[in-house]
Amino acid sequence: MADPLVRIQGAGPVGILASLFLLKNGWSPQSIELIDPAIDSPIPIHQDDPRILALSHGTLIRLQQLGIDAQVTRIKHIHVSAADHIGSMEIKTDRVGVTDLGGLASYSSLLTTLRAKVREAGLTIHAKADDQRSPEIRVIAEGGLYQPAGSPSQDGMSVVRDYEQQAVIGWVTTHQTPSDTAWERFTEDGAVALLPIGNRYALIWCCAKTRADALQSATVQERCQRLQEVLGQRLTGIASVEITGAYPLGLKWRETLAQGNTVWIGNAAQALHPIAGQGMNLGFRDAETLANCLIQRGTAIEARLQDYAQRRRADRWAVRMATDTLARRAWVRRAIGGVSVIPGAKKLLGQVLMYGG
Repeated sequence: MADPLVRIQGAGPVGILASLFLLKNGWSPQSIELIDPAIDSPIPIHQDDPRILALSHGTLIRLQQLGIDAQVTRIKHIHVSAADHIGSMEIKTDRVGVTDLGGLASYSSLLTTLRAKVREAGLTIHAKADDQRSPEIRVIAEGGLYQPAGSPSQDGMSVVRDYEQQAVIGWVTTHQTPSDTAWERFTEDGAVALLPIGNRYALIWCCAKTRADALQSATVQERCQRLQEVLGQRLTGIASVEITGAYPLGLKWRETLAQGNTVWIGNAAQALHPIAGQGMNLGFRDAETLANCLIQRGTAIEARLQDYAQRRRADRWAVRMATDTLARRAWVRRAIGGVSVIPGAKKLLGQVLMYGG
């Protein structure tokens, strides 16, 4: 018996991972349809995407199982601190019993690699759906970035919280070559992260829009000075700060993940604050779980999708609560130094960052 036709709307990383996990589970390639309206653009939209993805240890394992080399910069040390508060927390590989805590990859290069893997697997990404075929399963994997309330939104997605912040992204170079340490610094109006990739750091600076606008209009020297003031003596020798973009931050949520023969995954199901770098990793776990549920041949389609929704509930809520709490609660930032001395706390946090909620 032929497998039901699965139409995946969205050929970003999460949509592609869903198709590859289906193939890994033995799903027929002829019964998978990947749709991306922009696939025929002369210049791929993702080619100039400046985003850097933090891929967890668990995500890297998933990619390896699919034979995908994500070409990541491995992270072995995470240093977390808060401005105006004593103490810091350090998570190291030797404390949690692994070789790395995850890795960093550019969105553009990862998507290029994944699309090459799709072609190698015998799948084609189409610009539009085949009107002659009616899908028995519809997977919505088109998410995109958060947009404030009042802007056009996807049906069923609700704005839980507008953080009234923007994520300013860019590149930081220092006089010393970056090591394998990622830095995160909590401030009064947001978190600043420096993520080593190649011979420089990817910058993610979450802050109020007024500060974001000021950073974008500032000179390179002014940016260096402001970043150094935030970091203090933890990381010195900042040589340049390049800003490549900024986007608004908020929490959007889809309560109903499956309805009839339709299911929502990745950013089409949840758009989170990037404070812990867990959004893409959560989407990858969505993709793997969905593939595992769909392979239950002999079970009604609707029942398979409801099983998926049930399985994803705890993980989604855990990551939502963790990121939302870190983004909003000042007491959490003040407690960082104290948490570092609680037996087992760092190991637990390391496990969450590596494998998910």
